[in-house]
Amino acid sequence: MKKLIALLLAALMIFGVLAGCASETAPSGDTAADSSDTADTTTENPPTTTEDGIPVITWYQVGAGQPKDIEAWNEIVNPYLEEKIGVHLNMQVVDWGSWGDRRTMLVQTNEDYDIIFTDMSTYVNNIQMGAFADLTELIKDTPGITDLIPEEYLKACMIDGKLYGIPAYKDSSMTNFFVWTKEEVEEYYPDYAEDHTLADIDAGLRAVKEGTGVTPLMLNKDGISCIVGNMYDNFGTGLPAIGVSYFDGSNKIVPVFEQEDILEQLRLLHTWYNDGLINSDANTLDSFQGYCSLGVSQGWPGASVGWGTGRGAEVVVSQFGETVLSNDTVQGSMACINNSSPNKEAAMKLLELVNTDTKLRDMMAYGIEGVHFEYVEEDGIQKVKRLNQDWTAASYTQGSTMLMSPESGTVGDQREEIRLQNENAVASPALGFYFDTTNVKDQLAACTATWMTYKGLIMTGAGDPDQIIPEMMDTLRADGFDDILAEAQAQFDAYLAG
Repeated sequence: MKKLIALLLAALMIFGVLAGCASETAPSGDTAADSSDTADTTTENPPTTTEDGIPVITWYQVGAGQPKDIEAWNEIVNPYLEEKIGVHLNMQVVDWGSWGDRRTMLVQTNEDYDIIFTDMSTYVNNIQMGAFADLTELIKDTPGITDLIPEEYLKACMIDGKLYGIPAYKDSSMTNFFVWTKEEVEEYYPDYAEDHTLADIDAGLRAVKEGTGVTPLMLNKDGISCIVGNMYDNFGTGLPAIGVSYFDGSNKIVPVFEQEDILEQLRLLHTWYNDGLINSDANTLDSFQGYCSLGVSQGWPGASVGWGTGRGAEVVVSQFGETVLSNDTVQGSMACINNSSPNKEAAMKLLELVNTDTKLRDMMAYGIEGVHFEYVEEDGIQKVKRLNQDWTAASYTQGSTMLMSPESGTVGDQREEIRLQNENAVASPALGFYFDTTNVKDQLAACTATWMTYKGLIMTGAGDPDQIIPEMMDTLRADGFDDILAEAQAQFDAYLAG
């Protein structure tokens, strides 16, 4: 009866949605697919041990549904896990469309699971409701994790000094790229590789527009959101209008859209919109996928192979802005352990092995060797060639990218590209800072709603920033924006002093 009541309450509380990615920003190999041929994505009352007493770890992930070959995969993986660390794995892959509701139900009703994929959108709320185990002491017994993942990345997942999630060490910093269609840009603007700011690419956009006669920069209503993200950390508020600079060293939390370094970029964006360099329906377009001359994507240089596939044309890239590191960039993929799990220590050992053992990492990411993939050698490196698209797990939800065998067709070793980006990232001064919004939750909700009404106009260039931003800021201040800023600054100052 208690579980039935909990299920009903959870159903009433579900209101989130799972946001999809445009083709150029989806992780390579992790795009959604038709899951009509996949197996059932749930296991009723999964066992906590085998008949022989071996711990069974139930791990919920997201992807394109449960792989149809999961039983054959289990027959290969579980003997390997039993030999290595004395556990079995019950992997559950929930399809993208069902994930938001399913994970809410799992967490709020405390269903039987041991590990679950989590990101910054739900992490803090789930910790506050007591869903996740404190891993601060447990991680001391899994040195493979701490040897692999830099200390500051673990720090970024700490709430009030305690660790509740193990981040997937991948492109855990954030690097954005201008993604040009190769044939066009090499013909009309061959100096593209030297351009790293919006001001730099102005000449290139105009040259491509003149040469092709086609609108070069196609945006949806999200616009170029990394204009803000490249320079200011909103420390998990979800409100880009407030933030602290990565670069100026002031440690001051400021109204971001009143800062000149942001305004000058938004003014240029508005000029492009008026000059026909941006599609006229950008601020009302829900999504855009397909061919364009220029896009902006987050990733690493080798990811351009996948971006080109999504565009249907070979692409070339140049980095847009600096590589930055914040709580949000690290918290894009985490594994959390159920606070009620009877197998916490075994679950941590499994997370350690996934993050240190290439054979297991490849099997989780790619499936069964000889069925779903085969190993090939390219550029003197062992790579993976997919034989089909039947393995439907999203690899970025599972663990480190750094020991996965890269996919064939990528240039060089993407792991080295990612490692260098992470090592050279500019860390936010708010890395590790947790903003407790309890005292300003109503103001934050009101300001976030206001921001969403202006976002499309501002971030696509459709609105004149010198007119629309003062109007928005007046409304935000009426919503209590200055209360949020003052509360955040007080907490941040206390964090820095401590």
